[in-house]
Amino acid sequence: MKKLLIYLFALTLLLPNFIFAEEENSDANADNKVEQVLEVDPNLVRDKGILVPTDKGIQQANQVELNKINELSKLPLESLTKSYLLGDYKSGKILEGYNIDEVRAMASTSKLVSIFVVFDKIKDGTIKLEDEVTIDHEVASLTGSSYKLKEGDKTTVRNLIEAAMVVSGNDAITALAKHVAGTTDNFVKMMNDKCADLGLKNAHMVNPTGLTNYEIEDYNKMTTREMFVLASELLKFYPEILEYTKIEKIEDPARNYIDYNTNPILGIVPEIDGLKTGYTNASGRCVIATGEKKAVDEKTKDMRLIGITMGSRGNFERFVASKRLMQDGFENYSYRAIGNTNEPLRTIEIKNSQDDEIPIYQKELGYALLENDEKLKEIVEIDENLVAPIEAGTSIGKISYYKNDNLIYSSDIIVKDKVFEKGIINKFKRVFEEIFINIEKAA
Repeated sequence: MKKLLIYLFALTLLLPNFIFAEEENSDANADNKVEQVLEVDPNLVRDKGILVPTDKGIQQANQVELNKINELSKLPLESLTKSYLLGDYKSGKILEGYNIDEVRAMASTSKLVSIFVVFDKIKDGTIKLEDEVTIDHEVASLTGSSYKLKEGDKTTVRNLIEAAMVVSGNDAITALAKHVAGTTDNFVKMMNDKCADLGLKNAHMVNPTGLTNYEIEDYNKMTTREMFVLASELLKFYPEILEYTKIEKIEDPARNYIDYNTNPILGIVPEIDGLKTGYTNASGRCVIATGEKKAVDEKTKDMRLIGITMGSRGNFERFVASKRLMQDGFENYSYRAIGNTNEPLRTIEIKNSQDDEIPIYQKELGYALLENDEKLKEIVEIDENLVAPIEAGTSIGKISYYKNDNLIYSSDIIVKDKVFEKGIINKFKRVFEEIFINIEKAA
């Protein structure tokens, strides 16, 4: 009994740290390190049927984790974050947002600016992916999230990009910065120039890592709306970034190193394949996430969403907020097919036609980003004075789709089969033409 009481007391001390123990080091970017609750009680088995990120990768939740997640899931996103945004990559449309124009500390999400500059320099030939980089004392001495590089280590630009994106290595991104620009100061100028080129007017970069610079009491910052633009432009120019950000873990047996991707919903929300996380005392817990919902036959087209949550108090809050934002986005929105080209819109009468009713069809499918329950208004316009004969595929009108009085899509209306004119000779012509058409289809 005494032993049980000791276990319970220890557990109550641990609970305030939640499942993802947070590193409270004001001088370090603890960027997203995730740890499970120490299992002081052997009953805390991982068998609760939902997946969570831990310091040993994705695992099933234990009871303590499940209880906390269920508790936070009852709260609105505004209680879990200081700002959030859900946007469509293709159109640039912001679907949902909260406090998106307030300037915020970025922490390690600002490594997206750094990696943008690195990819620019690879593109223009300044550096190459296979370049060998020697680690100096400054790089090896950096705090916070780390690839655990030591002075004198040699590695490639490719490996450093991977380490910067997957485990948020401050040493890795700084090594890249110095390889590109000679000094971090020179690289920071490149970062600010890149932000200016992208039109990010509120952006302000002080280092490649996102760590707070306590000597000058300053840090990397921009608005959440600008972070959406940054992520969209990076994906537009360098979609290969996703080949790094979707990596589950980095293992280097020679250095006895293993660490897992900092993205809390990678491997949990199936569509997710990026992008970058961050944490400092100034920023709180944040993540810029992205993922793609694949097309389903002709019913939908591929849809890539970008979801940003900023300023969460802890890893629990960030996990629940980012998971909900992205899951709900994929469930509620889609690039939905507009209209149907296989089923007739209706039938019409055409003067001098052999048939009383002629089926008409929408010529081409359209696609629009819509909520699943969103209804569109249809307006069909048929040309006047239609007279047979009319060749198959001929446009005989237009169909238009409106959302809240705004035109979303329009298509020609056609007849798929030839409309034959009346008369005994024309009836024979029709029989022979249909015979040849069927022979061609059979062939």
